[in-house]
Amino acid sequence: MKRFNFPKLPWMNRLGMVVGGAVAIVASFAVASLLFIVLLAVGGAVAIWVWWTYRQMIKNTRKAPPGLIEGEYTVDPAQPLLEDQRPPARRSRPNRKSRRGHSHPR
Repeated sequence: MKRFNFPKLPWMNRLGMVVGGAVAIVASFAVASLLFIVLLAVGGAVAIWVWWTYRQMIKNTRKAPPGLIEGEYTVDPAQPLLEDQRPPARRSRPNRKSRRGHSHPR
């Protein structure tokens, strides 16, 4: 494998590359720091907004009327569907002849 020989640069060009690289590194750290500060400020603002909203919600809950009942509850199973849910007066009477065409004494 043949090695590629770069031409030697003058010392002024080398110094410019070193200074330019250092400036680029410092600038990247500065931009990263600014971005971190901005994101930290936005995160802090969101955290304060969530805390304030939660505080207001707790305050409103404490002011709520005492009609709110806290506790455990159980749900009773529904009555079986085979039961006749109609009131007794509306239930059909078994073994009774049809009323059509027949007059029954009352």
